[in-house]
Amino acid sequence: MGRLKLVDGEQVVVRTRAHRRTLIPALVNLLIAAAVVSFLLGYLSRGSQPEFVRQFSGLGLFVVWSLGALTLFFGTVRPFLQWLNRLTFLTNLRIVQKNLVGPPEPIVAPLGLISEVQLRTRRIQSVSGAGDLIVLSGAYGQQQRTVLADMPDAAHFHTVAAEELGEYRRRAAEQQASRLGPAGYAAPGGYGNHGGYAGHGGYGGRSGPGDSRPYAHDPGVRDG
Repeated sequence: MGRLKLVDGEQVVVRTRAHRRTLIPALVNLLIAAAVVSFLLGYLSRGSQPEFVRQFSGLGLFVVWSLGALTLFFGTVRPFLQWLNRLTFLTNLRIVQKNLVGPPEPIVAPLGLISEVQLRTRRIQSVSGAGDLIVLSGAYGQQQRTVLADMPDAAHFHTVAAEELGEYRRRAAEQQASRLGPAGYAAPGGYGNHGGYAGHGGYGGRSGPGDSRPYAHDPGVRDG
């Protein structure tokens, strides 16, 4: 669990999942369903009910339990399992979001194809420190916009992603320069390894990548 197949030289810098605030609708569904089911069960079980209600109370109890179980499963249990099953990884080569069990349904954005990582924080998200990371990537004139919704400690995640992107571009420029030889140079916009763009004016600074910590740059940050 929590593993990502890495290529040679790849290291996990961030491993996290969506903020727990995304489970608020599931919690509300649980509370409402429990209250409604409890009320109906109590109503059907009262001895003061009219004769026709007592006559069909067994069927009524079955219907209430069945509908309550379906409501709890689809409104609470299923969303919780989906949240638990889906992880987001930032490595020194790519950004990946995938399921751990079942069909992976991956979202993969190689750093070499990413032009920008933006942070969007709505007012309701700012209370918990969550936010959406918008990853702009593409090549050959085709642009793709990927949204990683409700990332925990989104400002820090955005900073780390920018640093990794800048470090990747620096390595790509150095490799391009070494291939051209002493007389050559890495031209702005030139291709580096993995199809990335070198000399694109990336972000500066790199913190050391971790192995599988939730946030390699801040040991105090918990896995969201």
